[in-house]
Amino acid sequence: MLKYLRLLIAQNILLKVSSFNAIGIFVRVVCGLITSKLIAFYLGASGMAILGDMRNFLSSVQSVSQLGISNGVIKYTAEYKTENPKFNRLVATALKIGLGCSIVVGGILVVFSNPINYFVFNGVHDYTSIIKITGFVLPLFTLNALLVNVINGMGAYKKVIQINVATNVLGVVVSALLIIYFNLFGALLALVISGVMALGITGVFLLNKRHCFLQIVRARIDIEIVKKLASYGGMTLFSAIASPWVYIAIRKHIIKTDGIVNAGYWDAMLRLSEYYMMFATTLMTLYFLPKLSAVASKKEFRTEVLNFYKTILPFFGVGLILIFLLKSYIIMIVFNASFLEMRSIFIWQLAGDFFRVASLVIAYQLVAKNKFWLFIGTQILSWTIIYLSSRFFIDAYGFIGAAMGHLLSYALYLLVMVGVFYKSLFGRL
Repeated sequence: MLKYLRLLIAQNILLKVSSFNAIGIFVRVVCGLITSKLIAFYLGASGMAILGDMRNFLSSVQSVSQLGISNGVIKYTAEYKTENPKFNRLVATALKIGLGCSIVVGGILVVFSNPINYFVFNGVHDYTSIIKITGFVLPLFTLNALLVNVINGMGAYKKVIQINVATNVLGVVVSALLIIYFNLFGALLALVISGVMALGITGVFLLNKRHCFLQIVRARIDIEIVKKLASYGGMTLFSAIASPWVYIAIRKHIIKTDGIVNAGYWDAMLRLSEYYMMFATTLMTLYFLPKLSAVASKKEFRTEVLNFYKTILPFFGVGLILIFLLKSYIIMIVFNASFLEMRSIFIWQLAGDFFRVASLVIAYQLVAKNKFWLFIGTQILSWTIIYLSSRFFIDAYGFIGAAMGHLLSYALYLLVMVGVFYKSLFGRL
């Protein structure tokens, strides 16, 4: 049986990526659990909520500074990796416009740190220094993210996972020290300087490729490549900007309606969700986006989706059931007894995440095939539903309502995706 399983993994590239990815995810989850435990012990649920606002803000700012071109860089790297001149122009174009934009955005953060701090933290906390530091290190975030996108597009998924593992291990050590000695300020600072550490680690992994950078630096910005990346930028930017600010708005509504402690419970659930969603989302980025980009027929697309549903989704579903059954133990291990009030939110969040994964594997075809307006339309529909339904359910059921809105949104999103690709999934080939 063991011999058969090893043979199956060796023959199935999806399972090979999944099995190696699982090692990286395990390390990231362990690091995340340690950080969550420290936050729960030193900062409590209210600190968790404030950190949630900062994480959402950082996510939005980083996406804007990269112009949302990450998925486009992955796609076209996969396409041009055997064509050296095109590849050099692609990387040069991505790095130069990304760094230029991040310097501009970083300058805005430094200059307008006071009003930004008031908007993000509701005028209750003064973290303008954190906003300013974010502005200064933003170009380093951007450079690291784009370099990792290039490595990913080249199919070097093992190297990407190794970089992520090293970054997470170093990150948890730095976070632990900063949280212990500087409490909430230290936790916020750890979020901001993680990009600096990540770039250092990526640089170490790319030392043997340093001779290639001279050719890339000399390459000019290619206007045709800019046009190709622009549509991907529009798609990613909309989602990357809308998502964090929708979550910030939902968090503010929970605080207003149900208190900051309950907002912290919801944020704790989001952190747990991120841990197990890492496996699915990184697998899609590492494997499915480059794969779907190369798909040329409906039959190939259907095969890839069905392969995911047969090999990955069942394991993911079983994992969610185990998480639900063990939720009390998980809360005690990851957080502490004061977070047991969040048990009631599990069923809604877990169900929503199942529909989320089932829908995203289909939705990635919109990105892979550059269906700009269809992507924007479905995203507007999805985020509108999650925001409005969350507000409605929060008013009726408290912080649990945010997870109810999450479930409703992704169940409907799956139906929409099946409808959009109905002919490809179920029609004649």
